[in-house]
Amino acid sequence: MEDIFVVKRCNKIIIHGRRAGEVNHAPPDAAVWYRIADTRTRGFIGDGYDHEEDARRECHQLNARSQVTARQS
Repeated sequence: MEDIFVVKRCNKIIIHGRRAGEVNHAPPDAAVWYRIADTRTRGFIGDGYDHEEDARRECHQLNARSQVTARQS
C-alpha cells in the first residue's frame, strides 16, 4: 500500500527587523523546515518541523495508523 503521508522540504526565509535609528541590519537567513503532506487532499498536517528526522518519525506513525484503520474497515 502506498503511503498517504509524505515529508515535504520547504524553504524558509528569516527576515531580521531593525529598530528606529539603526542604519545596518543583518541580511535575511535562508533555512529549511519540513511539513507532512497528505497525498489525498494535498493539504498539510501539523505545524511543521525544524528537523527532518522528527517529521519522518511522525509521518511514519501517521501512515501506520492509517493502514490499521483501513484494514479494520
